[in-house]
Amino acid sequence: MSESEEILSQPSDFNQLIDDLTYSNSNVHSAKKSQRSKNFSLEEDCLLVSAWLNTSKDPITGVKQQIKQLWARVHAYFVENGENLNNRSQISISSRWQEINREVGKFVGFVTQIENRQQSGMTEESRVILIFISMLNYLTHILTLFILFIFLPD
Repeated sequence: MSESEEILSQPSDFNQLIDDLTYSNSNVHSAKKSQRSKNFSLEEDCLLVSAWLNTSKDPITGVKQQIKQLWARVHAYFVENGENLNNRSQISISSRWQEINREVGKFVGFVTQIENRQQSGMTEESRVILIFISMLNYLTHILTLFILFIFLPD
């Protein structure tokens, strides 16, 4: 029997080793804090959209704001109006806005695609159904690519 097998075959030594590793790992995790915060909630997303609309469409400052000033104002609005929400940094809010803006752009693209067809006899409900079908097809395509990327061997 090798030395490592002999050490691990003794239950008390093995348990002590596990305890030592667990203790040292817990110390590492407590000393090293993650920089990433929780995902944005739906409430935070709504507040962010409201903050951006109220700040960017302000008739006094208008569209002549510099980008740093705009995001400082959006952040201030977000902090002032988000009573019990997470404290988010200006960079975090700006990054989340970019994600929301990208997804809204995709949705607008689907809506434009359906409306440009100008099919006679189409009701508003039919158009909405076609928009959601288009979105589902897109998401299915993305999910399929993701699965293939993850599970296909190199």
